[in-house]
Amino acid sequence: MAKHRIGIVGCGGIAHRHIEGYRLVAGELGDVVAGCDPNPLTLESYCTKYDLPYRFTDPIDLIKSGVVDVISLLTPPAVRGEVIFPAIEYGIHLLVEKPFGENLMDAISFVDAAENAGTFLAVNQQLRFMPDIKAIREILVSGEMGEPRFIAHDQFQNRTSATGWRKDEERLEISIFSIHLLDRVRWLMGKRPEVVAAATRYWCDDVRGETFTALTIQFEGGSIGTMVSNWHSLNIPECRLRIDCEKGSLLSQKKSVLADEATLTAQPLGKEAQKQDFSNQNSFTIAMGESMNGLLIAIDTGVAPINSGKDNLETMAIVDAAYLSASRGGERVDIDRLFNGNG
Repeated sequence: MAKHRIGIVGCGGIAHRHIEGYRLVAGELGDVVAGCDPNPLTLESYCTKYDLPYRFTDPIDLIKSGVVDVISLLTPPAVRGEVIFPAIEYGIHLLVEKPFGENLMDAISFVDAAENAGTFLAVNQQLRFMPDIKAIREILVSGEMGEPRFIAHDQFQNRTSATGWRKDEERLEISIFSIHLLDRVRWLMGKRPEVVAAATRYWCDDVRGETFTALTIQFEGGSIGTMVSNWHSLNIPECRLRIDCEKGSLLSQKKSVLADEATLTAQPLGKEAQKQDFSNQNSFTIAMGESMNGLLIAIDTGVAPINSGKDNLETMAIVDAAYLSASRGGERVDIDRLFNGNG
């Protein structure tokens, strides 16, 4: 089977992690052959560094060129549709950076277009693929701990500035960072989110969007998820994921969600706690590769990847509900109402 030909749209900072991850993990299934960026200097530097033969300043030219069958879309959210719809029309599959779209309705339109065209659309929620999270998922799926009743995922970091397009984003902390934490909570819980209540704060004068978020998610069946993300934790950085189940508890601890070093403590009811080291060098970059690899496998097998666009709609719904709740002083927001277009 011929390798898939991948084009990267948006050759800025995060594009380096993407291509490095693809080559580490997905190299047997695909080759990055093209770069696309409106800045000629950025484009030239990136494509030269990674020896990419095809170079474009306009994504439409890339799409129409016929040199790729997969696009990795790394643009700011506001211009996603300008690439997604034409790419789908030409039968090109896509891995889209999070946030999937500017809002839930955008994301739904992308998913509908892909399904109607028979193309695969995945979202780069790559932090599902970090070693400790994969181990937690396996434990939960095994049933050893019973069903999860409570998940708390928190990160405390000193990140009081933002650069580039992010600096001017009205939707900042939730949309570009804690969307990863929310996606993990939802994925690990394995149940439909029903109600969200959130509070946000704007504690940084240098950026437009929020830099602190605390929220609660109520899931189908009564389970609860919580998340706190504080960019103003000036000292003692920490990323913590705790899951309390019917038959035991799990605790992942790291200095940050992107850190290579991680420990996971698992303690079923009535048994001794078992603490394992899940540290892995370049885990963030490798997770990028796994995200793309999943999409390429899906294209070859015809089975949707676990990070499909359709799956990501519930994560986007939580994000939209969080912003709506925060704008209403923490009022409860019903997820189903958002899907029905009634906030």
